Amino acid sequence: MVDARIVQTTRALHAAVLQLASQQPVSTITVADVTRAAGINRATFYSHATSPGALLTAALTPELDEIRADDRTFRSEGTACPVATRRALERVVEHVVRHREVYRLALPDALDASIHQALARHFETSSVQHLENLPEGTLPEGLSVHIAASAYAHGLVGAIEAWLVGKRTSRRTLLDTMSLMTPSWWR
Repeated sequence: MVDARIVQTTRALHAAVLQLASQQPVSTITVADVTRAAGINRATFYSHATSPGALLTAALTPELDEIRADDRTFRSEGTACPVATRRALERVVEHVVRHREVYRLALPDALDASIHQALARHFETSSVQHLENLPEGTLPEGLSVHIAASAYAHGLVGAIEAWLVGKRTSRRTLLDTMSLMTPSWWR
């Protein structure tokens, strides 16, 4: 059984770092900023995370993990791949929109790439799982699943970043673009 104090401290830390990261790039957030906002001491912070970027990643990752688990279940029920892929992309975009200011500030942060890497890792892990479960003969001959998944993942993160910081377009435009970026053999 997990100690209720640990759960409460984790929630306080996650809430604090999410609030701070919605106001400034993660590279400018200090441990002192987080501890002050969470009402904890420095030693407690370091028992939960190594840096504000790592803490922010820990705060956002459970939602992404849930999306991946739901996608795996959805696909295992025999849902057509294009439908499942679009649904998974929609859910990730909803997650990004829910944390819009965090991602808007964190993705282009050249001094702390933790959120860019976390989002790319989500897409890459999900993609590898999907590609490895496609029927034999579906993938183009000679294709490296790992390389293809990484390229696709980083492309999707780039599309999300461009959408957040670039010329204002609709969420549907982002989703349509991401869907069109998906190779036909992928689906």
